[in-house]
Amino acid sequence: MSALIAVVVAAVGAHGPLAPSTPALEHILTTASLFHLVHSLALIQFSQWRMQNPNPTALPGWFLIAGMLLFVGSLYGLVFSSVKIPGVLTPIGGGFLILAWLIWGIQVLRAAKESS
Repeated sequence: MSALIAVVVAAVGAHGPLAPSTPALEHILTTASLFHLVHSLALIQFSQWRMQNPNPTALPGWFLIAGMLLFVGSLYGLVFSSVKIPGVLTPIGGGFLILAWLIWGIQVLRAAKESS
């Protein structure tokens, strides 16, 4: 669903009545769309990896979801509304995305060590 939403929002932002009116907003939408789609695919991959490695915590998945909601959601809010407050949430969401990758990376290394 997340990847579907990423594609729909990117299409609406590129072709719809809510399309960004400035190059700066277009850049923000491009960044948000890229991060949304990439992290949606990462969430799919994490769920597949976790099914094969059931012992690791689900924390990276939750951080991916929270990070997408806050980072991508705040950027979408900046693009599609006149409210500037969502920008405060962007670095928090980015931090969650970083934590997701860090914890997942540690889990992958531990799982590889245990299997060898």
